[in-house]
Amino acid sequence: MSGYRRHPYVETPNLDALADAGTYFTNAYCNSPVCVPSRMSFMTGKYAHEVGSWFLYIPLERSETTWSRRLREAGIPSTMLGKLDMCGDYQDAGFNEHKILEYRPAWTEYPRQTPFAPRLEGYVRPDKLAHIKNSGIRQPHLTDGRTGHDDRDGFWDHDRIVMDWAVDYLREKGKAGGEEPWALYVGLLYPHWPYCVPEEYFDQYYPDEVEMPFDASFPNENLHPALRHFQRAQGTDGITEEDVRRTVAAYYGMVTAMDAMIGRIIDELKAQGLYDNTYIIYTSDHGESLGEHGLFYKQCSYEGSVGIPLIVSGPELPAGQVRDEPVSLVDLYPTVLGMAGLDVEPDRRGTSWLSLIRDEATARPEWVFSEHHGNFFKDSWYMIRLRDYKYTYYCNERPTLYNIHQDPQELQDLAGEARYIPVLAECETALRSVLDPEAVALRAKCDLGLIGPDGEDYTIFLTVEDLRKGRNDGRFKPEPELR
Repeated sequence: MSGYRRHPYVETPNLDALADAGTYFTNAYCNSPVCVPSRMSFMTGKYAHEVGSWFLYIPLERSETTWSRRLREAGIPSTMLGKLDMCGDYQDAGFNEHKILEYRPAWTEYPRQTPFAPRLEGYVRPDKLAHIKNSGIRQPHLTDGRTGHDDRDGFWDHDRIVMDWAVDYLREKGKAGGEEPWALYVGLLYPHWPYCVPEEYFDQYYPDEVEMPFDASFPNENLHPALRHFQRAQGTDGITEEDVRRTVAAYYGMVTAMDAMIGRIIDELKAQGLYDNTYIIYTSDHGESLGEHGLFYKQCSYEGSVGIPLIVSGPELPAGQVRDEPVSLVDLYPTVLGMAGLDVEPDRRGTSWLSLIRDEATARPEWVFSEHHGNFFKDSWYMIRLRDYKYTYYCNERPTLYNIHQDPQELQDLAGEARYIPVLAECETALRSVLDPEAVALRAKCDLGLIGPDGEDYTIFLTVEDLRKGRNDGRFKPEPELR
């Protein structure tokens, strides 16, 4: 959703210039469309299930190596500014320095004993509809940036403050001079719900400069059963066309506001004489469905949710290049180490983007992989993007198959057609080369308290109402305010 990707309305002049100066990827994916698992994957170069990052609030073991720690051990100083979502005591993530406005806590009792409610029948997230009903213009005042989840404020102040930190960092680098390498990670939150933005950015798009989402029914009875359950859990039935238009306009505004902030970084790099010798990677941890298929937020395997932007530029890299090969964020780890001239451990999953950018012959899988074990779905799902095909394996449900090239809106499910049986088999073979889907789903459920002492699967028979009442047998403590 940007100018360089030929969006009809969204203006991103700074990202457009960065894409012109480097390479952008048209088929880039996160490895899990939720903040924490996605970031744990791109920091470690491993898939989320390999580090046990099933959802938010799950700590990463300090024994896990991150690319920032590898840089630090090699004598290359690295700094983290803003959101990274390291839960628990591993907040530094291996960086030499870090500054965070909002820390993501870890579950104090983990593995969980009480079942993780958002995976159960009857769960409805109470604030999701409110985010959409309250979308629009951000209140014109300043905060300390720590109240971003409030619908009145959103993440404008968080990102404004983090961007000030980043500009100050680059200014000091310029003053210090020298040729020694360094690394800076800047974690912005825009564009992310709450859907509110300063008035100037909202008015740029509302009401007419909005591309309304396709298949946007609330409810959408044509969804796959797992996705219909997801939609019900969002509590968004009954959303109006005006709600959607206003929310989409606010999201567009957040994208343009973020673009302006990125422009500050690029301008400062140039002002300090650092731009020509600096690699820049622009990406995101997940996408946003933004009403497509009648869904908002992330968590599903539709393109709007699992697809991400990706631009890479830097010294001696080609300019103005577009790559269509499927890639994913697990590739970030070997890419950063490649930029630093460091070897990659054999247990890392990804392959450096540099080989594609430089058009070098390098062995890499034809497919990319994503997974989800968190909220809104009773069971785990796994995605394989193989050439033009998108395959999603839903545990205990039928799979789906889409030809993304011919059907980019994913409206024609091919999984039930006999002629695609070989493609389905090829995709499942690729999936099982990564993991055993049922075994990994069981591990996730065990860690999330969804498997009982006798092996019973609570997602099959336990409901949110059971948890609220504490169940008559007293097995669980009552949870009156489930979120």
